[in-house]
Amino acid sequence: MTDVIVFHHAQGLTDGVRQFADELRTAGHRVTVPDLYEGKTFGTLADGVAHAEQIGFGTIMERGKAAAEALPNELVYAGFSLGVLPAQMLAQTRPGAQGALLFHSCLPLAEFGGTWPDDVPVQVHAMDADPLFVGEGDIEAARDLVKAYWDAALFLYPGDKHLFADPSLPDYDAAAAALLTQRSLGLLGRAGRVPTDPRGGERELLGQYLNFQRETMLAKTAGLNQDQMARAHEPSSLTLAGLLLHLALVEENWMEVRFLGLPIREPWADVDFDEDPEWEFRTSAELEPEQLRQRYREACERSRQAAAQADGLDQLSVQPLRDGRRFSLRWVLLHLLEETARHAGHADLLREAIDGTVGE
Repeated sequence: MTDVIVFHHAQGLTDGVRQFADELRTAGHRVTVPDLYEGKTFGTLADGVAHAEQIGFGTIMERGKAAAEALPNELVYAGFSLGVLPAQMLAQTRPGAQGALLFHSCLPLAEFGGTWPDDVPVQVHAMDADPLFVGEGDIEAARDLVKAYWDAALFLYPGDKHLFADPSLPDYDAAAAALLTQRSLGLLGRAGRVPTDPRGGERELLGQYLNFQRETMLAKTAGLNQDQMARAHEPSSLTLAGLLLHLALVEENWMEVRFLGLPIREPWADVDFDEDPEWEFRTSAELEPEQLRQRYREACERSRQAAAQADGLDQLSVQPLRDGRRFSLRWVLLHLLEETARHAGHADLLREAIDGTVGE
């Protein structure tokens, strides 16, 4: 779960901006949507821009800054067009930023100090023929940002609409807006991962690094639909759905069944893996994305509980390996870390092939 603040565009805090925020909430994120216009909305972009000019762009940025000050420093800043002013300013200058989502606009880095902060992923979304984005220098600013910072992405959508992501306005483009939301959820999933503690002990760090890779797997599947989750990309037959269900099996089989000696859970108990060794990869396409993600979350949580119950990293498993040796908690946590990280790399490539979303 990630904390997000969303700043509205020049027409005000419309129902469409609220709807976008609700979609992020449905995905599990905490979202704040301040009203920079103090209750006013406008029927046209021109009227909204005139109001912004009347109250002053500096006032708008100060209102955005004040809204953020009431929230934790660890935020993702999102802005629609005019809302990019406070969003980009805060992402560049306020310590603790976790990411930035800049919709329909982008300012030169020099506006807010000249550099983009390290470890703050940023996405810029706009239409490739939007006269405001293309004609007023935003596209050049976005391209400069991508060149200057390794974790910056520019997504251009076919069309000439400006506020295409607001479903309450005439410029709305459903297909482009859905893809924008999907890609944004991917960034939010990454931003919500808990970093490791550089001074942590061995047991703590094994758990933290493993959790980070687990969260990466969930981030790589955030916002995708069932068809996308089940889509393979040649020459590989791997899918994101298959990887999630496989990793749920890996967690439960190693930690609950082998380490603790508990009975195997459904649906695995009724599967003859000798006859159908690819069962979880084959059947995963039948499940909804949230079913897969929830099953994986639950499997990871049960694994964490199993590890927490152990007396120490040297505690041995109930069930042995094939050669008869029992394994330690240390060994199995390293094994899970290795396998999860390997599949997270697969997931990174698959997600890029689906919608162009990249990042660690």
